[in-house]
Amino acid sequence: MEKTIELNGQVYPYTVTYKNMKSMIIKVVKGQIVVSSAYAFTIPEIEAVIQKNKQKILRGIRAYEPYISVEEGYATVYGQRYPLIINDLHRLRCELYQGRFYIYSSQIEKAFEAYAKKEVLRYTQGKVREYLDLYFDHPMPKIVVKKYKGRWGSCYYTKNMVSFNLSLIYLDPQLIDYVVMHELCHFIEANHSPRFYHELAKRMPDYAYRQELLKGKNV
Repeated sequence: MEKTIELNGQVYPYTVTYKNMKSMIIKVVKGQIVVSSAYAFTIPEIEAVIQKNKQKILRGIRAYEPYISVEEGYATVYGQRYPLIINDLHRLRCELYQGRFYIYSSQIEKAFEAYAKKEVLRYTQGKVREYLDLYFDHPMPKIVVKKYKGRWGSCYYTKNMVSFNLSLIYLDPQLIDYVVMHELCHFIEANHSPRFYHELAKRMPDYAYRQELLKGKNV
């Protein structure tokens, strides 16, 4: 059964499947609200539960929204959504100016990736230097920015190199900072051992909070 519900002033579709069960399960699956419910629950009762849990549900939905959308006219940069203006000047160039994000090319994806690679390299290089000065006795590693699927960064400790996903451009700076610190701690401990998380916690006491926020982001 397909229905709609208004959450924070916006209408969202959801599906209900009645089953032989005693309770109700509400999930967000690939950005869609999916409800499995016992026959005893009415639609108003189901929607009351959705409303009660709307903040968690909305976070799940937003995690699957595209970071940049020409159709809806926005681009997400450093965790903030900006109006997207496309002005084809035949240049692979983008800029954030006066609260708007401009792309000066019809090759939107190519132009944005070039911008993201440059920005992520600039940001992560600065943050790596800052953290090395404050928390590590380690030489400056080589920083590489690539397009990855399924991971935000990698540490190649034998090569003294750290690689970051250009999709970091979409994240709030506190989450980028977590990724940077996480990868730098691999120069101390290669594996995700108790020692690794001990070293991470010493340098970033709220890492678990940031880690949990990052889990809600698609990569």
